[in-house]
Amino acid sequence: MVKNFFTRALLVLTAIVMLSCSGNKASEEKSVALPTIDANTETEITVWAWNVAAKALMETAKTFSEKYPKIKVNVQEFGLAQNVYERYGVILSSGNGVPDVIQIESDYIQTYAENYPQYFFDMKDYIKIDGVVDPSKIASSYDSTGKLVSIPWDSGPVVMFYRVDLFKEAGIDPNAIVTFDDYIAAGKKLQEKFPNVYMTGLPFTQDENLYRALLIANKSYYLNSKGEITVASPKAIETLQMVKRLIDEGVAKNVVNWDGSIVANKNGEVASYIIGGWWGGTIKDQMPEMKGKWGIMPIPAINKDAARASSSGGAGLSITATDPVKQAAALEFIKYSLMDVDNQLMMYEQFSLFPSYLPAYDDPRFLKADEYFGDNFNKILADVTKQIPNVIYNSDDFAEVRNTVVSTYEDVLNNNKDIAAALNDAANQISSSTGRSIAK
Repeated sequence: MVKNFFTRALLVLTAIVMLSCSGNKASEEKSVALPTIDANTETEITVWAWNVAAKALMETAKTFSEKYPKIKVNVQEFGLAQNVYERYGVILSSGNGVPDVIQIESDYIQTYAENYPQYFFDMKDYIKIDGVVDPSKIASSYDSTGKLVSIPWDSGPVVMFYRVDLFKEAGIDPNAIVTFDDYIAAGKKLQEKFPNVYMTGLPFTQDENLYRALLIANKSYYLNSKGEITVASPKAIETLQMVKRLIDEGVAKNVVNWDGSIVANKNGEVASYIIGGWWGGTIKDQMPEMKGKWGIMPIPAINKDAARASSSGGAGLSITATDPVKQAAALEFIKYSLMDVDNQLMMYEQFSLFPSYLPAYDDPRFLKADEYFGDNFNKILADVTKQIPNVIYNSDDFAEVRNTVVSTYEDVLNNNKDIAAALNDAANQISSSTGRSIAK
């Protein structure tokens, strides 16, 4: 869930959308009362997840079985997200071998829930998430009919990682960086002391992660709550102008890709990085020798109305079982795993899955100092998570929408195409291919 395997994943998801357009959508099923689950309930549920997420669920399955000894939870692990996505489209389309619970990244919940509604159980009568989970995850947890089709699991609050030592040597006060004007000015001051060090880095191709994060902070996204296209809105233009300005002002290094990002941070070629909080796990793993040299803070604001908080990454769990007993068992397992402070903290401590479940943030175990980053690391991430704007509206054709935006992003950054014209072209292209209206 950490590393972005963006290109291949989008191709897979686009193929799934195309596959599902062959009349596979079914009418929404009416909700029915589920049977009561107790220690005598006997059934088996199969859960699909990937990487450390699967390992975390294997741990909660062990203690879940103590409460429900006759319910067997079979967690199947897939190496990477796209490995399981490749199977989702085929399995859900055919109806053969559908598991009972599946993990889906927040951005792609609607890709499946809208195309295969007959398999997505509505949990809204059984679990309340409003005010209980990361606010940015609320909208993407529902489908277009109002069904609660996913329970948020982990979050990716976006913060600014920065080199405490380099800032100090260059005379930069991190607390004085409130806006991007401040950030750019600090980057130029940094280069007066360290001419070969950039303030930040970003891939000029392949991945619009920074742009998308800043767009969320600017309280906008690719679609609005009505499903209208907003990729050419004034906020979208303003946000992409800021990303381009980082390059034009000479404070951003082209790190090319994920591996390049790690190298640039490890070698001291950049002094800060705006990215999901999960980057802290990468730093610890790849740069153990830099313990104590990195700190985090809220991201700079694009304008006076923008948030200093955003989101990048995270996933949820959905119920795809059709048997009522399995649905009830799956519901209890999801509540036990994702809506429980002890289990959420276990997942964070052992598997670096930052909780979406807000009550976990008040626990003393969560608030303790981080051995690598020091005091307040988790508190800053928690405070940022609570402030992420709830503007992430996705759709069954999100992969197609994002593909178009990424191509435009690359064209602007690498070919100096006019930003407003490029985004307007993108909006028209998306409208033509999806039939969606462009927001006024």
